Amino acid sequence: MDFSFIQRQNPWWKDKNSIHFDMHIKSFVKSSFKHVPAFMEKLEKFKEGIYVLRGPRQIGKTTILKLLIKKLIDSGKNPINIFYASLDMVKDAEGLLRLALDYFDFAESFGKTADNKTYIFFDEISSVKSWQFAIKHLYDTGLLKNAFVVLTGSSSYDLKNSIERLPGRRQAGFDIIYLPVTFREFVEQRHKVNIQYQFKDLFSASEKDLRKIVLQLSMYKNEFTAYLNSGGFPKVINDYLENGLITIETLKTYSDYLYGDIERFKRSRFIMNQLLFEIPKLIGQRFSWNSLANSIEGINSKNTIEDYIQLLGMNFLIGTLFFYDFSKNSIKPKKQKKIYPVDAIITRVIEHITGHQIQVPTQIEQIVFTHLLKFSKDFSSGLVLYSGPYFWYSQKGKEIDFLIKQNGKVIPIEIKYQTKISPSDFFTMKKVFGKGILVTKNTTFRAENIIAIPIETFLLLI
Repeated sequence: MDFSFIQRQNPWWKDKNSIHFDMHIKSFVKSSFKHVPAFMEKLEKFKEGIYVLRGPRQIGKTTILKLLIKKLIDSGKNPINIFYASLDMVKDAEGLLRLALDYFDFAESFGKTADNKTYIFFDEISSVKSWQFAIKHLYDTGLLKNAFVVLTGSSSYDLKNSIERLPGRRQAGFDIIYLPVTFREFVEQRHKVNIQYQFKDLFSASEKDLRKIVLQLSMYKNEFTAYLNSGGFPKVINDYLENGLITIETLKTYSDYLYGDIERFKRSRFIMNQLLFEIPKLIGQRFSWNSLANSIEGINSKNTIEDYIQLLGMNFLIGTLFFYDFSKNSIKPKKQKKIYPVDAIITRVIEHITGHQIQVPTQIEQIVFTHLLKFSKDFSSGLVLYSGPYFWYSQKGKEIDFLIKQNGKVIPIEIKYQTKISPSDFFTMKKVFGKGILVTKNTTFRAENIIAIPIETFLLLI
């Protein structure tokens, strides 16, 4: 790659004030909803190490990098020591290595700085084949031992073995998953408040305590409509807040990325399109690979449909939940599965493409699913969720929507977004697990170890 292309991506080398005119910084400054994820606090310590930031496309990873760069420049760091590169046009490890070596030669020509520290930001490194070998070589030759390095990617296909392939070379670095904004984050950042209640408070609360929590948090009830319609991608939230809807332009942007990711991994657009038309019927419903494969033309094996769904999971677009056998403390991958889009914008894109409207109760389940991702311990396979959240069903077909594990204990969660609640709505949860959380439309109670709270309150506790 011509190094002048990289120089154009780093205009602060010539003028440190140019960072203030960067398109991502300008967009962030003028946005109605300025989301700063919690992990920024750790990154802004700028400790030497290799950090890997993963998450779906267009969630705001590049904006995070530019905000870090701005903070470095504003704090007086030498702009020459700050290197950003978008790697969409770099094909392999050799090209990445050449690019990095050219930068180090360039920086050295300006002389050493007092702290001799480098700040490197490689955007969309998952598009570079075998990128780990280039990073390993740079570290082993000493070029990254005094460096703060952030690598971003929108696929876990390339990133899932990043720790294993860089043994002993991460230093203070760690993996970060950039998930959609939660309802709690949405409310706290919009209203500049700090909600004191936590998810763990549910289990020690009496019914009187529960009603107090619900009453105090009810002031944010109206915010839930906006969140339900926008979802948790900061760009989409701003689109909705500024226009009162998600614009066609935004829908097209995310639609293009959805199809583009499939084609980038050399899969069929024709098969993908058929799969998208099936998804509105599948969200939150149990199904098998065989049954889905039989409904899609051009697929001869369940392995093919499993491959497509897993690819969507690896790209942080569609989550796959597995049946959890709590008696054996393990999942059963061969049993039926469930799927959910990672966020409301993916749901809206599917609606836009297929013309099939996804009903509100299903949308509520999708939002709960997204929030329960906070309890997952491992995203090395993207949203192919071997480590939860899970779900459960009996041989007679009785089902629990979600299971999570907290402090080694299994917690069942059932969604009943309806006006009236009866004992039959939590009978299975009580009989099988003896406890659980019932997420309702507007009902609050505690019946022994069954806790029922409205959806808005439940989400604000996570």
